[in-house]
Amino acid sequence: MKKYLLIFAGWLLLIFFINKVSVNFIPDRTSYELRFKTPFTFSLAPLLNMDGKHYLDIACTGYTASNTFDLRVFFPVYPLLIKSFSLNCRINPVMVGLAISWISLFFSALILTKVVKEKNGLKTLLLFLFFPTSFFFAAYYTESVFLLLVLLTFWFLDRKKYLAASFIAAIASATRLLGIVLFPVLLYQAYRDYKEDKKLRLEVFLAPLGLIFFSIYNFFSTGSAFTFLSTQSYWNRPVGPAAPFYGLARQFVNVVSGPLASYDSPFVYPVILIEFAVLVYVLAILYFSFKKIKNTYWIYMLVSLAIVLFAGPSSFPRYALVLFPAYLFLGEKLSGFRYGIYLFCSLILFLFMAGLYLRGYWSS
Repeated sequence: MKKYLLIFAGWLLLIFFINKVSVNFIPDRTSYELRFKTPFTFSLAPLLNMDGKHYLDIACTGYTASNTFDLRVFFPVYPLLIKSFSLNCRINPVMVGLAISWISLFFSALILTKVVKEKNGLKTLLLFLFFPTSFFFAAYYTESVFLLLVLLTFWFLDRKKYLAASFIAAIASATRLLGIVLFPVLLYQAYRDYKEDKKLRLEVFLAPLGLIFFSIYNFFSTGSAFTFLSTQSYWNRPVGPAAPFYGLARQFVNVVSGPLASYDSPFVYPVILIEFAVLVYVLAILYFSFKKIKNTYWIYMLVSLAIVLFAGPSSFPRYALVLFPAYLFLGEKLSGFRYGIYLFCSLILFLFMAGLYLRGYWSS
């Protein structure tokens, strides 16, 4: 554990170093005014860029309308944790939220290294920590908490502890929409086990309760159980049967016409290219890993990909972060020179994308 703790601390220090140095190369795009402005908190402000400030608002003031959009697009578990551990925001909620993210990430990394062969543990961990958008794990986002819940669900499922797995999956489904993916995974494994021992695992039906309760809250507060979906359009993510085709077509047009298009910063087009590359990367891993990883892992990746594409491929590199079977697969298959080249390229993209995010630019 000490070795992994040192690696994790070094990774976190690298992000702070990027924050310190990137300002010399990338001008700040936006200043995010925080509720708490102690010098230490202000130095952490870039970690609340983009969606982070919305989670802070939800934690401290609830699901109130913010300008022209409804905050119910953001699921409640992460802000509820911040609200609870900060004693209703009386203790600095910025520090509390970041601590929750960092602690969740550390335990996620530990679990990830436990499910691979010992010789691949370090390789897998580095692939995980230096994925191009892994800096979101250190930010005021749900990524770290959600990944920990997903990994714990699989951890208990692999040990046939269905009640624990289903309960954690229920929390995951109230953390992010992708949490609902764990329900078909649990159903599949319960069916497989039923064929062997003829035992019903009805507890798996606990898994979607988090999403169901959040939908009920949406209904009583807005009149629609699906406000969290309808408000996706405010983030330029229209949801519907045609969304994958529209989103992929738009992505293709952006890639082809990007150099000639007009953007508000020179960094937009490189991010578009990276988004497209990560989409191709995940599709390739999905194809090559078929029947080479656990069926439950593969189903998790497949259904997650389908749900993300249902709302279009925008921000795909961030959503791909939690597809942990990809790290396991690559950690097993890559070695030597190929592993070194892959890790080097991933690290370069990580430095670039982290610098953009910390300076307030869209980076997935």
